[in-house]
Amino acid sequence: MKNLDTDIQAYKERLLYQKPIALYFGGPWTERQQKLLEKCAINWNRSLEWVTFDYFRGLIKRFCENTTDDGRNYFDLSIYIHSGIKDVYSPGVVIDSYVLNGNKYPRLIFRDGFIRDGNKVKRFFLKDNVVDLLGRDIENHSEYEYIEFKRLKNIQ
Repeated sequence: MKNLDTDIQAYKERLLYQKPIALYFGGPWTERQQKLLEKCAINWNRSLEWVTFDYFRGLIKRFCENTTDDGRNYFDLSIYIHSGIKDVYSPGVVIDSYVLNGNKYPRLIFRDGFIRDGNKVKRFFLKDNVVDLLGRDIENHSEYEYIEFKRLKNIQ
């Protein structure tokens, strides 16, 4: 009976980690970032909402670029730092937005909750505490307020 319970628990975990993970962000949380975005909005003749999202999207795209000789990026290295698992790759990233109280805010989505090994095979679960630390890292490096994360049923 114990094996059946263990198998059921493993199956439930696998289903949970197959779900995409959305990290929700607010606007800029520093005065410096707010002024920068306001200046860009004026110079580009765009709304502050558009500039806020576009700037975030550009930043995350740069985070996704390979920065090491072995092809790792910001997310891979951050997962390594917070999980302690060496030679890993992060799940794919999608950048989109969500609306709250009539305002549009940026959202980052990991395509699933698996960390890939050195051969890019789904091998480890991306645990909640690691996801939360990733959100806090992005907040510190982007100056966009990290709100929370949620595991989604699918990418909406």
